[in-house]
Amino acid sequence: MTDTKSARAAGESAWALPLLTLLPVVALRYLTSPSTPWLVISWAFCALSAVLLAAGWVTVFRHGMRGPSAWVTCFLAHAALAVQVIWLVRN
Repeated sequence: MTDTKSARAAGESAWALPLLTLLPVVALRYLTSPSTPWLVISWAFCALSAVLLAAGWVTVFRHGMRGPSAWVTCFLAHAALAVQVIWLVRN
């Protein structure tokens, strides 16, 4: 049995960078008070994460998804972004 997916198919790495860009937002959320400069920085990192998620979806639409572990990482990235955006909107 051979793998029919392209070598360029989206894997966990397509979703890892958006997750990593949310780490500063989480750190700012728990280590600082929600002041204006920190909120602006948090929104910038969330926007960057959203752009990287969109780039991941472009890869999925062009080349497909590698496997179940990539879907799990995709779900985690989207859930983490949603939680952070909800927190930012509420502040």
